[in-house]
Amino acid sequence: MTIRKLSTILINQIAAGEVVDRPASIVKELVENAIDAGSTRVAIQLLHGGKDSIRITDNGTGIAPDELTLAVTPHATSKITEEADLSAIASLGFRGEALASIGSISRLVIKSRRKEDETGTQIEVNGGAMAQLKPVAASVGTTVDVKRLFFNTPARRKFLKSDGAETTRVRDVVQRLAASHHDVAFTFVSGEKTLLEYPSQSSKERILSIFGRELDGELVEFAGAIKDVTLWGLVGKPSISRPTSRHIRVHVNGRSISDSSITHALKEAFRGLIEPKRWPTAAIFLEMEPSLVDVNVHPQKSEVRFSDRDSIWRLVNKTIASALAKEDIVPAYIPTVNAGMQSSGAGFQASFGPTSTPSFSVDQTRSAVTGIELPSQATPLPTIMGPDSVMQVQKCFLVTQDEQGILIIDQHALHERIMFEEFSERIAKGNLESQRLLVPDAFDADSGQLDAIQIHRPLFEKLGIDVSASGPASISVYALPTLLVSRNVDGASFIRELLDKLGQSNFPSSEEEVLSEVLDMMSCKAAIKAGDYLNPRELADLLKKRKEIERGSNCPHGRPTTMRLSIEELEQRFGRR
Repeated sequence: MTIRKLSTILINQIAAGEVVDRPASIVKELVENAIDAGSTRVAIQLLHGGKDSIRITDNGTGIAPDELTLAVTPHATSKITEEADLSAIASLGFRGEALASIGSISRLVIKSRRKEDETGTQIEVNGGAMAQLKPVAASVGTTVDVKRLFFNTPARRKFLKSDGAETTRVRDVVQRLAASHHDVAFTFVSGEKTLLEYPSQSSKERILSIFGRELDGELVEFAGAIKDVTLWGLVGKPSISRPTSRHIRVHVNGRSISDSSITHALKEAFRGLIEPKRWPTAAIFLEMEPSLVDVNVHPQKSEVRFSDRDSIWRLVNKTIASALAKEDIVPAYIPTVNAGMQSSGAGFQASFGPTSTPSFSVDQTRSAVTGIELPSQATPLPTIMGPDSVMQVQKCFLVTQDEQGILIIDQHALHERIMFEEFSERIAKGNLESQRLLVPDAFDADSGQLDAIQIHRPLFEKLGIDVSASGPASISVYALPTLLVSRNVDGASFIRELLDKLGQSNFPSSEEEVLSEVLDMMSCKAAIKAGDYLNPRELADLLKKRKEIERGSNCPHGRPTTMRLSIEELEQRFGRR
C-alpha cells in the first residue's frame, strides 16, 4: 500500500466531518461569524431542514473584496495572527476552517459588501472548486448561501434525519446563540414559516422569550463575581424542575458550552430542594478574561477548560444557593401521606419540597376557634376477620394475612406491576387501544421534544398516542391509551416527561428496551398512588389481581410489592418463643 499526500479537497472533506456534520453545525459556524463581524441583525432561512438550502444574512462589517478568496481557504482567519493569541481567544470563531469545510461538501455562495464599497463582491465554491470573484449588487453586510449539502458525499447525507428533525436542531442552535447575544436581533424562517423572531432586548427578556413567558415570576435572578470573572443568570424555582438536564443553558464569554462541573455546581445548589432525579431550569452566563479559559479543546468548540475550575464551581454554587435562600425557599418535611408521599420498595418516604412559612398571630387563632366544639369520637380501626379481609393503613399500605402470617403490601408498587402486565399483554396483541381527548392538551415544547416526536412516531402509534407539533414551540396531545385516560393521567404532563426521557443520550436504543421503559413509565403514571383511598371493592380487586399476575412480588423497577411477617417471627418478637 503506497503512502501518498491527500488532495486539498479531500483534506477539507475530512475536516468537514469534525466541523460540519449536519445543517445545525453549519448554521452555528455561520451565525458565529456574523456575530464576530459586529452584526446587530441576523436572519436564518432554511429549505427542507437545511438539506437543500441554508441562507444566513447579516448587517455586519462585511469582507473586503481582496480577502474573499482567503476567507474560503483552509486555516485563513482574521481572528488570530500568532501562537500567543490561542491562549486568549475573545471571538467565537478562530480556526479559519469552517467556510473551506462547508465549500468542500456543498455549493457555497458568499456575497459581501463593506460600508465603504460601492458594490458587493461574490465568490462561489462548488464541492471545493473555487470560481472567480465577480461584482454584484449587495447591501452592507454578508449573505452566505449553502445549497445541495453533502451532494458529493451521499453516504453522509443519508444519515441526516427528517426535515422536521433537522429544523428543530437548527432552532435549538439559534436559541442558544440568541441567549448569549441579547443585543442582536434574530429571525429564523423555515420554508415560508417564521419559527423564531427575537428583537434586540435585555438579557432577562431574551431568556423569557426562549424559555417561555409563562415562567415569568418563576425564575430567580442571581449575580456574583470573583477576580476577573462575573456571573449572571436566571434559575427556575424548584416547582418548575425538570426530569432531564436539557433546560440548563451555560454560556461563557458569549459561547454556549457544555460543562459537567458547572452543571454539578448548579445541581448541588438545589440539593434538598428538588428530588435527586430532577433537574433545575437555568440560564448561566459567565464573563471572564479570555486568558482564564481555553476554548480550543473541542472540534465544535462546545467544551472549554477553565484555568481555575474550583473557583468557578464555588462561584456558581454559592451565588445560586444564596439567591435561592433569599427567596425563602427551604426544604420542608411533610409527614402526612396526603402531602405527597412517594412509595418505595421498603415503605414510603415523606417528600421534600419548596415552601414558604407564613407568620400568624397565636392570640388571633385562639380567639377564632373559641366556642367551636370538635367531635371527640375516635376513628375506629378495622379488624382483620378472615383470610381475605384487608385493611388500608395510612392510605399507603395494605395489611392482610395468609396461612404463613401477615402480609404488608405497598399499594402503589403492586398496582404498578398489575398495570405493567396489563399493558404488556395488550401490546403483545397489537397497538394499544386509543381514546381521543375531548379537548387536546397543549404545552410549550423545546427543540429536543419536537425532535423526539419525529424520531419516535412509530412508537407513539404502537402505544395509541396521537401527538404532534401545533406550532413552532408547542405540542398538542390528541389521543392517549384508553388505560391512561381511565386512570385520569394528565396527558400534557405525561407526554412532556416521556419526550424528555426519549431525548436522553443514555436512553436505551433497542426497540424492545425502549418499549419496556415506556411501558414501565406508563404503569407508574397510571397506578394507584400513596395517599389514594381505596374502597372495599377496590381493595378486594387489587388482592385478587395480585394472585393472578406473574412476578407479583416485585414492581417493574424490581422493588418488592409485598413483605411478610411470619407466625414464627411474630412469636419471637412477642417473646412467645
